[in-house]
Amino acid sequence: MELARKDEIFPRDPGKTYSLMAVVDGDSFNVERGPEDTVQSWPHLMVRELLLFLLVVAAVLAVSLLFNAPLEEAANPLHSTNPAKAPWYFVGIQELVSYSAFLGGIVAPALIVLSLMFLPYLDRNPEGAGVWFSRRRWLANGIFTVFVLAMVVLILIGQFLRGPNWTLYLPWS
Repeated sequence: MELARKDEIFPRDPGKTYSLMAVVDGDSFNVERGPEDTVQSWPHLMVRELLLFLLVVAAVLAVSLLFNAPLEEAANPLHSTNPAKAPWYFVGIQELVSYSAFLGGIVAPALIVLSLMFLPYLDRNPEGAGVWFSRRRWLANGIFTVFVLAMVVLILIGQFLRGPNWTLYLPWS
């Protein structure tokens, strides 16, 4: 049995059932943190997640009781709707394709996917990681915000501002 060194924060326990899983370069985020500086995931985190889950379920239930979501008529292959629109989650891509099939259907989605794939490599600074809207992570937050805003705008245009023959129109006119 090894004796614990006096300068160790966590003395070695001969009865432990876990081991080191990986060796990484650089400093660990848990250096010089003792058990008194941490919070257990049970019950603290699990109770918060359970409460958030119950809140989301209650919100979805309330929305489903307040708003009616009727089905349309049965599909008629002889008469399609004008304009034929994709589901809301694809209507942003359909809006891009309406401007240019190659740019909107191939280039823009490929650039979006590649930029989101390389985003972790563009901003490698660990400062501000895990902090919402950290000023130190302006590049990652900026690229993601631009992506989300562009998709929301394209979805809103495609869903609410497209009329017959895919022309732009105002819904109140």
